[in-house]
Amino acid sequence: MKGMPLKLKAYTLFIMALGMIALYFGIIGIKPAEISGVVFFIILGVIAESLTIKLDRNMCVSMGFAIGLAVVLIFQSNVASIFGFMSLLLWVEYRDGAFIHIFNSSVYKRIFNGSVYAITLAIAGLVYNTVAVRYETLTFLNLNVFGILCSILVYILINILLYAILMSILENMPIRKTLNEIMWLAVNILGLSPLGILIATAYLNYGWFAVVIFFGPLLIARYSFKMYLDMRHVYFETISALSNAMEAKDKYTQGHSYRVADYAVGIAEQMELKANKIEQIRTAATLHDIGKIGVADSILNKNGKLEENEYLLIQKHPELGAKILSGVDFLAEVANIIKYHHERCDGKGYPEGLTDAQIPIEAAILTVADAYDAMTSDRPYRRAMDQSVAIKILLKESGSQFNPIVVKALQEYLNKNKKFRVISNVS
Repeated sequence: MKGMPLKLKAYTLFIMALGMIALYFGIIGIKPAEISGVVFFIILGVIAESLTIKLDRNMCVSMGFAIGLAVVLIFQSNVASIFGFMSLLLWVEYRDGAFIHIFNSSVYKRIFNGSVYAITLAIAGLVYNTVAVRYETLTFLNLNVFGILCSILVYILINILLYAILMSILENMPIRKTLNEIMWLAVNILGLSPLGILIATAYLNYGWFAVVIFFGPLLIARYSFKMYLDMRHVYFETISALSNAMEAKDKYTQGHSYRVADYAVGIAEQMELKANKIEQIRTAATLHDIGKIGVADSILNKNGKLEENEYLLIQKHPELGAKILSGVDFLAEVANIIKYHHERCDGKGYPEGLTDAQIPIEAAILTVADAYDAMTSDRPYRRAMDQSVAIKILLKESGSQFNPIVVKALQEYLNKNKKFRVISNVS
């Protein structure tokens, strides 16, 4: 908590206090006959949270909610808050050759996350019980259908809202924007809901052994999915390493791709694109010059003006880059962004001479970010331009070479983040 901004400290302490209240009512409300069942599901919850799969820097997949929903449906009381708090307090992760657990990680964060989970499950349980009593005729296999739907929707609303407020405070962003960035959580929760209903049904009709039998194949499926993601990560890292190797050949372009990625992401966030689109743009920007591997060093590093045949060879790099990546299913959309990042609004770009709306907005963003960094970095044939000069050129070429909306977004992003500087790679 030391050094934590007052607003953030106040919010997290408030949520943690609410979490402790939810936990208290869960503890006093538990019946002796329920203790073994609650402990059983806490163990499953800890396992589920320990096996969370990270999809990218913003998204992860966990079966935790499915088990939490099952607990709400099975016990129909505040004991769900005990499950929620304990599963996010006690999770263990094996990372970088070491186990991460409660004794070597931030207990404060664990308590906060556990409190959020306890609050949302407690309220979801309250909603389920209220609706189930009022619409008791809508029951199937000992579960109230309408109650399930209402509890899931309430859970989604509260969970997303609590984390959106946290992100808004941490990143000093409007809540509307942070809500947009984490709406993928709703899809994840909805997708796991049928699994939670199945777990509850299995437990209520056949007991804990049925849940264990059901849980085993899920862990195997999780392992297979994790292996796929690991292979995907290795492939991407290999491609990225090739891109870095290409940049290393030229002192003037070292770090270019990563700077372009920063600018492109900044523009995309300024335009409020969806989180998955922003990640595609980040990946495309990082790999956008991979096609230059097929261009001779003598052409790439030429100090003077390129001959016509040399320029034609340079123009092939977007298509070559797209071809390198298009054979990989998870990079197919990224390949298209790379392919068209040298198109122009007036149709004078390459490789296909697309115009205006024909150019994907992701490619238009990459075009502007690439041009801006190229102008504000040293090159063999000139020194870096001042940032204000580069912006004037982008504005002048808006509508002909560059998408005006994207140029405006870049200007707003630079103003907001005070990134008015000249980038130079060499002294």
